Formats: sequence, structure tokens, C-alpha cells
Amino acid sequence: MRFIVHLKIEPSTTKQEITELLPAEQARVEELKEQGILETFYLSHTMMDVWGIYTGDSLDTVQAAVESLPFYKFMTAEYTELFDAKN
Repeated sequence: MRFIVHLKIEPSTTKQEITELLPAEQARVEELKEQGILETFYLSHTMMDVWGIYTGDSLDTVQAAVESLPFYKFMTAEYTELFDAKN
């Protein structure tokens, strides 16, 4: 199953909080890419919104991957399953 996930960083998140977690966030994103869970992502010009294409056996699998991101504690997430013409 494929999902587009819209992650929105809470406006109250400080630059310091983001800076401190950035290396861990980048490393986790690379791990998810290597595992084939995260296909691609797009960052808004404000850097407060992220859209990613995630693949997993279920919504629960994708949610667990998203929740493993270090920035997750500063985010809200919206999940939309994508239509796959192969199925």
C-alpha cells in the first residue's frame, strides 16, 4: 500500500529544537529510504510542511515508520492512501 503523508511542524517548535534533532532526522530518513518505506519527500519553502510517499503493508506500518522520525514529536500527520492501478 502506498500513502502520501503530510507532516506539518508545529509553529511553536523552536529553531534550536529543530537544529538539535536535524542530524538524527536526516539519518532516519535515509534509513527509511534504504528500507524502501519512504520513496520520496517534498519540503515546502517554509520548511514547516513535508509531503512524503510511503510504502507499507498497512497504514499501521506506515504510521509506525513516520512516528519513528525524531521530529515526529513536533508534527501532526495526515495520511492518504493512494490508488495503485496495479491492484
